[in-house]
Amino acid sequence: MTLGGYLDEAITALRLNALRSSLTAIGVIIGVAGIIVLGAAGGGANKMIERQVAALGADALVAAPLKVENTGLHGPVVLLTDEDAAAIVERVPYIQHISREVDGNVTIVAGSASWTPEYWGVDASYANVFNVKTSKGRFFDDDEVRSGAKVIVLGATVAERLFGSDSPVDQIVRMGGVPMLVIGVRLPLGSVGGQDQDNHVMLPITTARSRLPQKEKAAAHQLSLIDMKVASGADRDTVKETILTLLRERKHIRDGEQDRFSVWDPTQFVELMNATQEKLRWLLAATAAISLIVGGVGIMNIMLVSVTERTHEIGLRMATGARKRDILAQFLTEAIVLCLGAGLAGLVLGTAGGMRSRKLRGGR
Repeated sequence: MTLGGYLDEAITALRLNALRSSLTAIGVIIGVAGIIVLGAAGGGANKMIERQVAALGADALVAAPLKVENTGLHGPVVLLTDEDAAAIVERVPYIQHISREVDGNVTIVAGSASWTPEYWGVDASYANVFNVKTSKGRFFDDDEVRSGAKVIVLGATVAERLFGSDSPVDQIVRMGGVPMLVIGVRLPLGSVGGQDQDNHVMLPITTARSRLPQKEKAAAHQLSLIDMKVASGADRDTVKETILTLLRERKHIRDGEQDRFSVWDPTQFVELMNATQEKLRWLLAATAAISLIVGGVGIMNIMLVSVTERTHEIGLRMATGARKRDILAQFLTEAIVLCLGAGLAGLVLGTAGGMRSRKLRGGR
């Protein structure tokens, strides 16, 4: 018998047992589709993480005081100040850009809409530290920081909540009762660890200090954070240790005492999320592979059952001159057709799912 004859008989046999064949193929379809979707999702996740690393500042370092209640520390709280930022500029090499930062939460009102995001009062150099890009308008400059200009740059989530699809640039909003001019909207950053990175606004640090409430009652020169960008090619770990040594000296922390501040890399959190996601991806890939194996075993079992059920048919074929290899070829062809059909169906579903996944990730 020719190959075409084997194929005709295989397709006919599978069609006569369509329900059984379909149920048998489900395992293979799920396995193939799952592997393709996981591969596409993994690739999309890696690209998203690369974008988030770039947005957070690939060469950034952030100095922050530790919260006593969260660390079990005793004694006075160590504060970061403008003088600490100035000392870092003066004594730590390879700091390319530095920005002071004060944080808080405040309600912003635009027309009949209101929203309460976190605000970040920063220097103009913040845009250089964290590679801030705007989708509309611009970032504020040094002159606006020195003068305490009432200008604000919105995160994408805040812009959407207050203005919907309309452009907020050149619009006046009331921030804690203070009229502020919107001069820009930051490019969307997406979410990291389920936290929305676009639910914030940025304004000059001088304006934040003079016009807005901060999280804690602050001294005149107190800072929430000191944001720094390390010069390209510098050893970031060495720079980090130099900053820690300087702050220990300025805060009179003796050798052996626990630090009351930290200097951390914002990308470390993204890298941790990447490692967690990688483990999850391997777990899901193993699950998809098991589904594929189970589907293959199911096909094998169904073919064995089919041989048993069709003993009479096999006997008739052998009585009319069919050889053992012809019978074997017939059932192998049925198995191959079933596997190929299920594999193609899984390929189509997996490709569609992968394209959908990339499209959703591309929206950020």
